Amino acid sequence: MKKIFTMLLCFVLMMSVFPAAMGAATDTKDGYYSVLFNQKSVPASFENQVKSLGGEIVYSVPQIGFVQVKAPTTSFNKLRGLAGLNVANPSLSWSVPESLRITEDTVNPADAALWDLQWDIQRITENGASFELGTGSHDVVVGVVDTGIDRTHPDLVPNLLPGSKNFVPAGGFRGTEPEEEGDREAFDDTHGHGSHVAGSIAGNGAMLGVAPDTGIKAYRVFGTSSAESAWIYDAMITAADDEVDVISMSLGGFDILGQVFYTDPKTGKRTNLGNDVADFKAYKRAVEYVTKKGVLVVVAAGNEELNATNKREVTNFLNEYYAGDGYSFVGAGFEVPGSIPGVVTVSATGQNDVLANYSNYGPGFIDIAAVGGDIKLYEEYFLAGKFNEYIANRLFETEFNLSASEDGGYYWSVGTSMATPKVSAVAALLIDKHGKMSPAKLQDLLYKTAVDPVRGKDQRYFGSGHLNAYNALR
Repeated sequence: MKKIFTMLLCFVLMMSVFPAAMGAATDTKDGYYSVLFNQKSVPASFENQVKSLGGEIVYSVPQIGFVQVKAPTTSFNKLRGLAGLNVANPSLSWSVPESLRITEDTVNPADAALWDLQWDIQRITENGASFELGTGSHDVVVGVVDTGIDRTHPDLVPNLLPGSKNFVPAGGFRGTEPEEEGDREAFDDTHGHGSHVAGSIAGNGAMLGVAPDTGIKAYRVFGTSSAESAWIYDAMITAADDEVDVISMSLGGFDILGQVFYTDPKTGKRTNLGNDVADFKAYKRAVEYVTKKGVLVVVAAGNEELNATNKREVTNFLNEYYAGDGYSFVGAGFEVPGSIPGVVTVSATGQNDVLANYSNYGPGFIDIAAVGGDIKLYEEYFLAGKFNEYIANRLFETEFNLSASEDGGYYWSVGTSMATPKVSAVAALLIDKHGKMSPAKLQDLLYKTAVDPVRGKDQRYFGSGHLNAYNALR
């Protein structure tokens, strides 16, 4: 059941754990490689060294000593042997699959009638009681690292501040998106995910977010296809340099600290594709950078039903999931960025504070839980061949979360992606109430004051407890 619905629904932005465009896997001349230096800078001589190998630097994040290189696959060993390198591996890619989505087309936004449908926001705000204590302000800004934001959406415009940015370069993902021109100002959402997330934070119109007067900025790292790790690191660092207060990241996937293998289905040849150490270490450096800047990072736990603390379980899942594609994995699997030290990792709940049946969990992995919706009825009706009845009776209203879309409208969705921005919003409310503080102190406030607490074994599912904005502000 787990594999069927993970593959069918693709609830959240998920990182490809195998390197795209590898020569061994695709018979292409060039490969893309992640390179991390010993120092948190890029040596001035490195560009010429790469050129001498027949390659080029395609993206650089000098603040953490990270570059992405495009080079002939035959030069990878020489690349790894260059002086000053800490580690290098074939680059990971992040993809935007089809999302589980149900469009809302029966509401006239002019009626401002969506509140009664927002059972998730009602739970977190105690039926709007927290709004009497605080709704945030533009003195506090949440940076949304995602697919962008609908800059003209009536419910997002009031809180969308100047300074949003695009990190998708000209040509998009490895030159496959000619519509991408590399315009830094092109942060418009073409997918819907980022707008949905933003609405849960600071929607203010026909729908309401948890913090409906808080400032938001978009940092777009996805086009219509995939994203590079480098773009995400760059977006995080830029958001911190822009002095946002919280970074909300409803994305996730896996790194393998071990080895990734590809078996060609035609020849049976097995090729070692290396590991993901460079990307994992770079993520840690990016989080360290923004944390030192005083910015809290809030991330999604992921939607694979896994105990993410159990590294063997994660690796076994990856081997099962990608077996048909010829990929196999040996070593320890880590959910990222949820496993990176210093971030707030959020699990998702459905109705009645029950762990959502897709949410990842794990002792020491989950920090806090928030409403992200559930799909129990969805699965039941789908498997029974009664999905039309599920839609006709609007049963999704009892399970899914409603928020903004990329086209000025609204849609229903579920996932830890939907839980994460709500925690980001409450973190912003705490800053607005108490003033700027260190990320460590903000985490402490979140875990001690912004929850309905849990104890014992429940902590493996809900961390410190269930998000409660009213408790945070009273």
